Amino acid sequence: MATGPPRRVAPPQRLPGSRAPSSPSERSQRSAKEVWAGLFREGIDLTFGDKVQPLQPLFGPDGEPLEGLDHTFGQKPELATTAWYHADSGRQLEAAAQHTLQAICDTVEEMKENGRCLTGKFTNDPEILPDRKFPSVMPFPPDREQLMLPRERTIQEEPGSDEEEWEEPNVPGGPWRRLSEFQPLAAGTSVVFDSTPHYGRVYPGHLDNMYLVEALNAISLRPKLAKQLFLCYDQQRAVYILRLFKNGIWLKVEVDDYVPVVDGDPLCCRSEKFPHVLWPSLVEKAYAKVCTLRDPKPAENSGGWLAIGGGGHVEDALADLTGGVAGRFYTEDVSHDRLFLYLYTLQRDALFVCHVNDAKCARKGITLNACACHVINRAATHDGRCFVQVFSADVSGTHDGGLSESTPPELLRDYPERSWEGFFWLAIEDFHAYFDTVIECRLTNSPDVGIVGMPPRPGPAPAYLETIFANPGRILARRAPEVTVLTNGPCEVFVTAQQTDSRITQVGDRRAPYVPILMKVYESLGSGNVYSANMVCRSNWIPSRDAMVAFQTAGRGSFKVLVEMPAGAECDRLIIRCYSSSPAEFMVHPSLAKHLLALPQGPPNASRFSLVGTLDHSRVTRDDAPEPMGDDLDTIRSRHNGCILM
Repeated sequence: MATGPPRRVAPPQRLPGSRAPSSPSERSQRSAKEVWAGLFREGIDLTFGDKVQPLQPLFGPDGEPLEGLDHTFGQKPELATTAWYHADSGRQLEAAAQHTLQAICDTVEEMKENGRCLTGKFTNDPEILPDRKFPSVMPFPPDREQLMLPRERTIQEEPGSDEEEWEEPNVPGGPWRRLSEFQPLAAGTSVVFDSTPHYGRVYPGHLDNMYLVEALNAISLRPKLAKQLFLCYDQQRAVYILRLFKNGIWLKVEVDDYVPVVDGDPLCCRSEKFPHVLWPSLVEKAYAKVCTLRDPKPAENSGGWLAIGGGGHVEDALADLTGGVAGRFYTEDVSHDRLFLYLYTLQRDALFVCHVNDAKCARKGITLNACACHVINRAATHDGRCFVQVFSADVSGTHDGGLSESTPPELLRDYPERSWEGFFWLAIEDFHAYFDTVIECRLTNSPDVGIVGMPPRPGPAPAYLETIFANPGRILARRAPEVTVLTNGPCEVFVTAQQTDSRITQVGDRRAPYVPILMKVYESLGSGNVYSANMVCRSNWIPSRDAMVAFQTAGRGSFKVLVEMPAGAECDRLIIRCYSSSPAEFMVHPSLAKHLLALPQGPPNASRFSLVGTLDHSRVTRDDAPEPMGDDLDTIRSRHNGCILM
């Protein structure tokens, strides 16, 4: 008999991403080692330092073969080593989504004719609606098991025991109801999107997931981005197929419109026009499904709808919803005039979420609501002055702190947004003073989402070329990867190191923390292993899932992107995503030796292309240690009594 306190069993070691085999039986027969062994067939690009000829990628960063390829996992060699391999994000989902939609709709109609589906609506449960025609669709039944988090097991417990295996939720459980049926008067009148120039405020539900609500509010101001989330749908039959970007791969996520009910309201977030407008609630359900893994073996279960609660980082949600590259910077690290020029130049190509400087507002008597979502909608000039327009998703109305009183009436006249919709203008000096954090998302997969009234682009929107690498093993700090970038001319380059999402593998009410990752970019001086001592740019060094760098080159050049972690740290699997505005070559390999730094003899060939990673050294106490993460909105809301926005 074991003595002492019971030890927790390690969470299931799942592959990054939520792509799964085509049937539960197949899923239960394949181990992670068997899947990763499949990477070493013909067509994989293993890059260990020497330049290799790129081959056509066959696998996504999750290790699964791309859809539509004839690939079977039979007799495979044991996985003897791990390596960086060239992956593909699987962007082409439209045809598969249309095929799946047709198969589901046909099944619904057949069941309705047979009297087994009287409502004529889809339910994502094979026990209610057979999935013979669409076996690749992962079930997500409207039941308690999908809502709850698996309970952490102890070694004394048998995996097949009948004991309760679900964590009790932080909110009371209740029935599930279709979104279109929350108010009888709204039945039959609900739509996914309305026809307004922007899609309005998104309010939180009963979970601590303001990071997701902030991202949805930013997307709400760019209708093109919101519509891109949906591959196709049939609202009459309650079939919705969405596109989400998780762990470096685009996922096709099928959901119905059932959501849990808490005190008569939906558990999930919702539009200010709910129940007439449904899109934010459907996006949250798809996001929850991606973070929910249910296996025929209960011991392999992880995640759940509640896994998307518990707070989080806005940049993670922005990247997952747009496929972009996201990070944060702090206003005190940059001057207000440089900040305005940055926002003005990039307003067509990026999303900007901002956080209120709560302490400074309290000292100065500025009544900005630090608990509400704030998004920068546009930047404009008037009569030699610089202004930004901020969107506030506050249920109690627009709180501008009196900062908009000096707004020229011409700005209110020339732009369509109104204060009662949540918009207000303020001078860039006031924004710089009373907002302390800006979270940006560069839309590398969605060029030019500009709206009416934005300044025209000087040239065509760049179509960024994508290169993705992944490693299925454990990444050690002493062998952290480095990326070699070769450009042939003027080029914009983005590189992000992305850890696998811990919500997917969450067991119990605590998630594994992320390893702080620091990225640095150096320019080669053209002589072997010698690089310029003047660093081109760096990323933030904070405990977040993703780290990013962005730089632009003036011509042909060679650059080294170093990925660093604290001494002794390691992370399970890593994905490196690279984007370039013109053809460039990327190679990833483990760091095997130190590089030499020297003072350059001429001007630099590259410059930073993002304020992410900008650091005023007087602000931090130590340059050789990660910075602490700032408070997210869920933490701020819990700190302010009565600040829960419902």
